[in-house]
Amino acid sequence: MRFPDSAGLLLTILDGFIQNEEMMVQSIDNYHYPFGNFMEKTQADDLTLTDIDDCIRVPRLYIIAGHKDKVLCVEQAWRTKITKAFEQLLQNVQINVQILDKINKNFKKVKSYCLESLYWLYLSELVTAGCVQYPREMKIENGDLGILIYYWTPNPSDNPLDRVEQTISFWRYREQPTLKGYQCLNRSFILRNIIGRKVLATIPDREGDWGLVLEGGLFLPLANDFEAGLCKLNSSHISQWTVGEVEEILLNPVYAFGYYYQHIDLVCEWFYVFLYGLATIDENELATVDLEILYQHFCDYIGKHICPYILIKNKIIEMNKFIAVLKITLEDIRKYLKGKEETGISKNIFLMMRNRHTYLPVVHQFIHRKFGLDIVNTTCSITLDVSYWKNKLDNLTKVMESNKKGKVLENLAQYFLGTIPGLKVTAVRAKRGREEVDIFCCNISCDSYLWKLGALILIECKNRKKKVEVSDIRNMVPIMEAKGIHGAMIFSRVGFSSVAIDEIKHQLFGGKMIIPIYLKELEGVGHEKSAYDLLREKIDYSEKIMENDSRQLYF
Repeated sequence: MRFPDSAGLLLTILDGFIQNEEMMVQSIDNYHYPFGNFMEKTQADDLTLTDIDDCIRVPRLYIIAGHKDKVLCVEQAWRTKITKAFEQLLQNVQINVQILDKINKNFKKVKSYCLESLYWLYLSELVTAGCVQYPREMKIENGDLGILIYYWTPNPSDNPLDRVEQTISFWRYREQPTLKGYQCLNRSFILRNIIGRKVLATIPDREGDWGLVLEGGLFLPLANDFEAGLCKLNSSHISQWTVGEVEEILLNPVYAFGYYYQHIDLVCEWFYVFLYGLATIDENELATVDLEILYQHFCDYIGKHICPYILIKNKIIEMNKFIAVLKITLEDIRKYLKGKEETGISKNIFLMMRNRHTYLPVVHQFIHRKFGLDIVNTTCSITLDVSYWKNKLDNLTKVMESNKKGKVLENLAQYFLGTIPGLKVTAVRAKRGREEVDIFCCNISCDSYLWKLGALILIECKNRKKKVEVSDIRNMVPIMEAKGIHGAMIFSRVGFSSVAIDEIKHQLFGGKMIIPIYLKELEGVGHEKSAYDLLREKIDYSEKIMENDSRQLYF
């Protein structure tokens, strides 16, 4: 029996620790780790030994939350598959090596966090070379919301149900899992959409309740349940049409297709990610597909898994005009990926993509399954040729004309980026108004680490005799803010001044991750260490700087 589509479901792995009347939990969910590298997180223990010393450990909980009808299908599939696995095991008293190999193979094969990956991870802990555990199941229903919990115990007589219930209760209190349409959302995912956005103003709504206006046109009510009221700024707040409302009109399929979705704000998020995915497809390939049919199929898919719709007969926009606007929007996103500035839909998409990239695995799979289109460069476009790479590094030290120096380092940076899966150079020496940026890079990766740099990445190259100064860093910041850019890299042949490094740390506290890359670090890239390895090290280092540092609260 196949698992249903994972779209709309909240999948969580929960580790709980109880000490006296205190509880600690570690959770991993498909909104924070949507790609295959969630498995690394499941095997890492972030809590130190002193944190969990003398604690009672709750069995690891595998949680599946969503609409009760879909959860019922998951429950049936889960039971069928576990029963089948145990039947195979019972055919041989000794643990079957082939079965263990199959579990291990399937566990590593899945590239995204979905029902299949969650099942194989659960089975890998249920059945080991040393023993077979006893599977346990619990189910909670609250209206249309269904929550399935799976765990295991060493034997049938041992079932710490009170500890499991206490952990689930604690998790539900913190995360507040709720249905919006058919999709199950949690509090931390909803609120992650406001991280890194500047507060622009404080205003009351029509009822007189105050809230914050955030960059990108979001309104955050100042209430205890403000995540429930988080929305786009609209006419009820400022008594006139807003850019956000116009965006929703342009994207709302009700006017041309007749699909009326109850939660258009949620549906528009999915449309934004869908448009971002289309904008990163090769234009010649996309031209072979009828955009109207593609969009209609996606509307049906959203209606089945994310939010139901009502079909309206009377339509007020001609189909060809709607598709024409859609094509213009796609082109605007492509231009924005090349550094073009505009304050409308494109910038809002990139601010939103800082965490809504979690929808990409579903969008990519839909596009590929329905129309056979592949998202380009999800694998590296260049295979590192070590000899060629070393030769390029040697060229940096040669004496040459000043106008050629910059191009040599830019070419090196382009080659470096091309060897990293999911990063695509979109523009070189892009002149936009009064500014010029060396390289713009688009993020279409299937890697949670790289998405910490955001959707659009700015790259600067400094091939000169003096170190990068603080002014070089500060000159990048207004460009990043104007374009909604969260991540940047700066390559330097001779390094960075101490004041420049301090400024990079200072900007990190304000939500901008600027990665400094030294020539010596580039020289270490080769057979044993890839460009991706180096970049990941730099991202890890930046995050360690932020850990437990209260200065980020006062930026």
